[in-house]
Amino acid sequence: MSNLGGLDMYYLVTLTDIAFVPPDQIGDDPKKIAEQYLRTKYLGKFVSGAGLIVDIVGIEDVSLGKVFISSPAVYFKARFRALSFLPKVQEIIEGEIDKIVTHGAIVKVGPVDGFIHISQLGDDVFIQRGGVLQGRKTKITYRPGDKIRARVTAVSKPDPTAPKRGEPIIRIALSCRQPGLGKIEEEKEKRKEKKEEDKGG
Repeated sequence: MSNLGGLDMYYLVTLTDIAFVPPDQIGDDPKKIAEQYLRTKYLGKFVSGAGLIVDIVGIEDVSLGKVFISSPAVYFKARFRALSFLPKVQEIIEGEIDKIVTHGAIVKVGPVDGFIHISQLGDDVFIQRGGVLQGRKTKITYRPGDKIRARVTAVSKPDPTAPKRGEPIIRIALSCRQPGLGKIEEEKEKRKEKKEEDKGG
C-alpha cells in the first residue's frame, strides 16, 4: 500500500480476488470482464487493511481460467490496483462544511462525512443561530460551504450494513482546537495580521 503524494488518506493498494467470466462472455477480454466484476464488488466497500475502495485503477494480471463441473462460468485469479481512502487518527485534513446540525457541523472529507462537535470548533463558546455557528467572543462563524482544516480524533470501525440504512460505512470525528486549525479563511487573515504587526514592530 503506497500513499499518494500530497493526498493524505488516499492510497494505492494491490489486491487479488477470484473473478469469473459468464458463459455468454467467454472469449471476451478477461481483464475488461474482471474490471467490471471487481468494480461492482468493491466500489464503496471497506477492505480490512486497505480502507474504503473508491476506484479500480487497473488490472495487473489474470491467471488461466478454471472450469468447474458445477458451474458453466470460467473462474480466474485477478491481481488489481485500487484507490482507497483510509483516514487515520491525528492526521490533518481539509474539508468543506456540508451542514450545521444541533451539536456541531458535518464536514465533507473525501468520500465520507466527518463530524465536529460544537465544543471542538475552537477556543470559544459557539452558539447556533439561523443555521450558523458563531463564537461568543471571537465572532468567528461557521456555515455550510466554509473550508476548514481539522485534526482527525477518532475513526469508527467500518459497518458494512450502514449503506443499506443510508448511513456512512465509517464515521470520522474532528477537532479544530489547536493553533493553525479551523476556518481556513480565518487562519489566512490571522497570518496576514501577524505579518503586518511584525512589520510595524
